[in-house]
Parts: sequence; structure tokens; C-alpha cells
Amino acid sequence: MSVDLNEIEQAEDELEDWLVNQAESGVPEVVLIGLLRDYADDIEHLGYVPRVWGHSNR
Repeated sequence: MSVDLNEIEQAEDELEDWLVNQAESGVPEVVLIGLLRDYADDIEHLGYVPRVWGHSNR
């Protein structure tokens, strides 16, 4: 699987936009950091990004 740098940049931009929107909506940065860490830990543990997130994965 080849890596498309444009797709990576687009995903990064979308994540940044989402984070900014959440912070502007009043979600504390510490909550956002915790969410990102939890998801990163799950992905690292599983070795892939689940296409459907369920309570069994969390």
C-alpha cells in the first residue's frame, strides 16, 4: 500500500479542524488529549484502525 502525501495532509487538516471546533465549543483541551491518547492506544494495541468502533473495542 503506497502512502499518498496529499491524503495524509488532508487527514491532518481535517483532524486539526475537528480539534479546533471541539475546543471552540468548550471541550477542555485535557479531554481532547485524553481522547486522542485512548484512541492511539487502542489502534496501537489492535494494530489497525477498526472500521466500526464499538464498546467492545474500548
